[in-house]
Amino acid sequence: MNSTVNPTQELLATRVEPGKGLPGYAQLFKSILGCSAAGMLVLDTDGRCVWANQAFCDLVGRTSEELIAGTALDITHPDDVDISRQMLQRLTTGEVKEYQLEKRYMHKSGQPVWVVLTVTLIPRADQLQPDLAGALIHDISHRKAAEEALRDREERLQLLLNSTAEAIYGMDLNGNCTFCNQALLRMLGYPDASSLLGKNMHQVIHHSRADGSVYPPEECRILQALQMDSGTHIDDEVVWRSGGNCLPVEYWSHPLKHDGQTVGCMVTFVDITKRKAAQAALRRAHEEAELFINSVPSILIGISSDSRIKRWNSAAAQVFGLAKAEVAGKHLATCGIQWVRSDMQGEIDSWCADRMPRRVDALPFVSNAERRFLGLSLTWINAPEEAGDELLIIGSDVTEREILGQQLRQAQKLEAIGQLAAGIAHEINTPTQYVGDNTRFLQESWPLFNQLYAITRDMRQEAASGPISPETLQRLDALVKAEDFEFLLTEIPRAIGQSLEGIQRVTKIVRAMKDFSHPGSEEKKLIDINKAIETTITVARNEWKYVAEVETHFDSDLPLVLCHAGEFNQVILNLLVNAAQAIAEAVGDGSHGKGKITVSTAHDPDWAEISISDTGAGIPEAVRSRVFEPFFTTKPVGKGTGQGLALAHTAIVRRHRGKIWFDSEVGKGTTFYIRLPLEESSEANHGEANSVC
Repeated sequence: MNSTVNPTQELLATRVEPGKGLPGYAQLFKSILGCSAAGMLVLDTDGRCVWANQAFCDLVGRTSEELIAGTALDITHPDDVDISRQMLQRLTTGEVKEYQLEKRYMHKSGQPVWVVLTVTLIPRADQLQPDLAGALIHDISHRKAAEEALRDREERLQLLLNSTAEAIYGMDLNGNCTFCNQALLRMLGYPDASSLLGKNMHQVIHHSRADGSVYPPEECRILQALQMDSGTHIDDEVVWRSGGNCLPVEYWSHPLKHDGQTVGCMVTFVDITKRKAAQAALRRAHEEAELFINSVPSILIGISSDSRIKRWNSAAAQVFGLAKAEVAGKHLATCGIQWVRSDMQGEIDSWCADRMPRRVDALPFVSNAERRFLGLSLTWINAPEEAGDELLIIGSDVTEREILGQQLRQAQKLEAIGQLAAGIAHEINTPTQYVGDNTRFLQESWPLFNQLYAITRDMRQEAASGPISPETLQRLDALVKAEDFEFLLTEIPRAIGQSLEGIQRVTKIVRAMKDFSHPGSEEKKLIDINKAIETTITVARNEWKYVAEVETHFDSDLPLVLCHAGEFNQVILNLLVNAAQAIAEAVGDGSHGKGKITVSTAHDPDWAEISISDTGAGIPEAVRSRVFEPFFTTKPVGKGTGQGLALAHTAIVRRHRGKIWFDSEVGKGTTFYIRLPLEESSEANHGEANSVC
């Protein structure tokens, strides 16, 4: 009976000589196993290739003959040779019956090929031959490439996370840590990521209660937001560090999604220790600044660009009788201060619109039913901790100073009147003298008319009863012959006319003196500056009449101007006296010809302009820059105090917000110009129908 020989058993029973491969029936074996998509390899115990299918040949880019000519270790990646040898030895010694190994073969092109081998020992039926090892080989290069790409991506992501200054960690829907960066580990004091990965972050680090207890998970705001599929921002919370101490942080959480589903969140931490320390320092600085501000004796008020009160120190509260809590956030014009000016809102709006520093003098208000005055300095400052700039108002109650100033200004006017007294007395004396002479002439002439009246009365009585007697007619002829009645009839009307003219002249001088010397109001008034100038020219007449002629050119259409009348009169007087003295330097006593003083007024849409020109000696160029300096004068000692032009500059520029300047040419004369704003005048004119100087 014939039996069929199993090719595999025969293969195992066949003696294999080194380098000769399998016997001839290997073709049958190859036809059976060669069609496998997986690589197959048969090795002897020394690792020599006995047989390889086509799939393995294609995998390593070699022919079967090339493989049988060497060992499997010849085509193994150098880094995997040792582990391959060790595992094969364990198999052949019987330590293991099979093993699986991921390793790399080297393709003939030089590229590594990742595979997973499952190696099994094939016992030989013929004990004279060594056993063989069969290997089933699967190509895992694509999987390894994907794993490598994923690992590279994770490494780059971790590198990115570690390069950020913010502490970052991720957690799943249960609150367990899935990743973290180095900044978080440093912040919390952990040595490596394994200290946090997989642990519940809420239980590990979150803490906010004053007693040190941890919030229960249902109170974790990150998890609460995650359950609502949203993020959260916590501005100030305390967390535990690994050493048991606490750390103030600010953090944000953002949901993480996979395939449209929320799988967790990423949390970003910022250590706010320095910020809180800075805030505490800033609070202390604010407290110290507030203490300093409240200890300053001057009023200090800060308002925003819309005039709302932001700062209010103790001095302001004391002066106005209003606490900071009563005025904070209110408009300065309507915060409770009893302002005297009806246009205070517009005035404060102009402060906020004009960013230039300015001074406000003698601003009136009422306190305890008493009118008082403020002197203020306005400066815009940048407040970094606030939104926008701030107008800082510093000042004080200057009521006493203002009263003294008014008294001083009145004294200066009276002093000017005193300086002009001799001339004014002369101006009054001349018309008074001829009024007196004419009055005496009338007194001396009156008895003659009394006699004439007596004779005419007798003649009327006689004529009533009959003819007039010769004696009465003789008395009339004698009186007419004795006195020159034709002279009296001519001179008496002339004397009366001269007397009336003299009285008018005296009246004009007295009225001018009264207008000029009358104490001015602390408030500005709408005045006719043409009339004011004409009054001052009259008062100063004795100063200029011997050396100059005064010519006026007044703009008849000039509107009323808002100003302090007394101060304006004083300025014009100072300029007229200076002009007369400058002409006197050029023409002497005027006996050989007089100079000319020209006073003009004009206006444009915004300003009222006054010019006072003289034909005097002019101002030397070397001293022109010092003309408005207090106490500076070029006049001899006793002839001038150097205060006139300094006071004029103060009155026009500071008190009236106007302008004053001059042009001068040595030997030809000087012209002083004054400009007063008409905008305020037009606004005030709506509330006042008329005004006097």
